[in-house]
Amino acid sequence: MDFLKIIRSLEELLYEVMTWLVFYPRTMWRIATRPLETASYSEREQTDAAAEQYTDTLSPPLLLMLTLLLAHGLALGLGAKGLETDSAIGKTLFGSAQNLLMLRALAFSIFPLTAATTLLRRRHLAIDRTTLRGPFFSQCYLTAPFALAVSTGTVLMRTQAGTAKTAGAAIALAGIAWYLAVETRWFQRQLELPAGRALLVGLWTFARAVFYWFVLGAVLMALLG
Repeated sequence: MDFLKIIRSLEELLYEVMTWLVFYPRTMWRIATRPLETASYSEREQTDAAAEQYTDTLSPPLLLMLTLLLAHGLALGLGAKGLETDSAIGKTLFGSAQNLLMLRALAFSIFPLTAATTLLRRRHLAIDRTTLRGPFFSQCYLTAPFALAVSTGTVLMRTQAGTAKTAGAAIALAGIAWYLAVETRWFQRQLELPAGRALLVGLWTFARAVFYWFVLGAVLMALLG
């Protein structure tokens, strides 16, 4: 009986993983071509029952995690070396691919969290698990292409080839420009702001997220000893 349960669990796992091959590119294409519509779609999905959410796409946090996994795989493929440390805490944090992936996810999740909390504050809404979930999930969608571009660009800039460094910088800058443009439009729609003011809100939100990102990086570097 237990063996049959294990088999059924493996069947479900295999099916779930294989569906990623269909839904990952589909979801990323929607975000890249229709970012605001995809963000609105995520908000609507939050009103459905849990079993009926994101049935034709990947859920936003899963999409972001898979994107960072792809970026990590690219880094390994290009021969990027992991962080070396002699401290016990550093080895725990950076000693496995799973931990590195979780750290990447934590770092890039700062961006959707900062944008979501900014939206709630400007709407004068209480920040709790219920109100934060919708905008955070929507922002995970919008962060995924940005995370892929920045991660890919950073990996290329760490290579020895000059052409790859240039291409990497261009990819990273393009990802940042796309993200800022989308965030400006998102704040403009969500807060009903004029374009100029929405741009300022987007830039300030992005600057704060980058600051938190560097604070996290400084803490991690301190742990490396």
